[in-house]
Amino acid sequence: MKKRVIAIIAACALLVIAFAGIAGADEAADGDGFLVGYNYFGAGSYALLSLKNNSEYAIQYLGDKAMGLNDNFQVEQIIADVENMCNAGCDGILIWLPAEDLYPTVAEICAKYEVPFALNDKIPTNPDIIAILEANPFYVGAIGPANAIYGEAIADYAIEQGYKTVLVATATIGDPTDTPRLEAFKEKFEAAGGEILDILNCESVDDGTSKIENSLIVNEPDFIYGTGSDFGIAAVNALNNADEDIPVLTSGLDKQALEYEAQGKIDMINGDFWVCGYFSTILLEAYLHGNQMLDADGKVPYIDDVAPFEVPAEKYETYVKVFLDDTPYSQEETIALVNGTYEEFLDALYSYSIDERAAAHASDE
Repeated sequence: MKKRVIAIIAACALLVIAFAGIAGADEAADGDGFLVGYNYFGAGSYALLSLKNNSEYAIQYLGDKAMGLNDNFQVEQIIADVENMCNAGCDGILIWLPAEDLYPTVAEICAKYEVPFALNDKIPTNPDIIAILEANPFYVGAIGPANAIYGEAIADYAIEQGYKTVLVATATIGDPTDTPRLEAFKEKFEAAGGEILDILNCESVDDGTSKIENSLIVNEPDFIYGTGSDFGIAAVNALNNADEDIPVLTSGLDKQALEYEAQGKIDMINGDFWVCGYFSTILLEAYLHGNQMLDADGKVPYIDDVAPFEVPAEKYETYVKVFLDDTPYSQEETIALVNGTYEEFLDALYSYSIDERAAAHASDE
């Protein structure tokens, strides 16, 4: 079951969330059970820290100890950090990787140390790489967003607005999240007669800002599409620097991006609040606690269709209460999912939405 939704938020600025962006190892002292490791690409991105936090609270809700390693935005450090987590005695690892060719290397390291691992948010699409993972006895599954739906939803919105030309800011070539978004957007937008004037592969907000500024010197797009919220933010920064007024569309419920939307600097955003960080943790925790999740064919789960949800203006207060003032899932729900069936896990994942989470929170009050 897949859901096609568009997140359009017109509201006040979000409340500040206190993220603990720590360089190097970041261990949460709660719990004395399993030690569960996870890497996060860097401490300066709201999206990456939201993903981190969604994994961490799920680990702690199970009474286990979380160990996070900051990759400092260095791809080459990810491999070292995975090995470091294995050497530190992690009982299981949640892995985020921005490039598909890294998955076999990481899988080999985990097999060497006999450490189970789950893929978190960034997951491969290459069938050969997926086959390598499935042949690894320590691989317990992968959870990623419905990236094609993100891109298609942006294209739908742009087409509805009558936009004909676009400048796209996206991640580096081959990124497992942004590449599918871009491909889906490109297919739908061009089929409707749209034209992509430039595709900019960016490594960060700052890199994206400068590349967009340079592209705007020679291009006059109807709008800019940032395939991730960092690139949407970069587009706003570039437009401010160039004193240009061009609509910006982006993906990811980033605090800064949402504030820009409230200020009228971003026209549309879609996202899922990085819940893959939670559900991938459930898969790994279930394995560690003796309840491995397997699909109907007896294979480890590969799920690439966690859909974005809608947050219209009238649901803004609900969004703040459920996702920012609290954790989306309670400790009781987390324990139940880890000890439940795979069918119950799927039901929770595919029913996930702002309305479903609001109803769950209300029933706990």
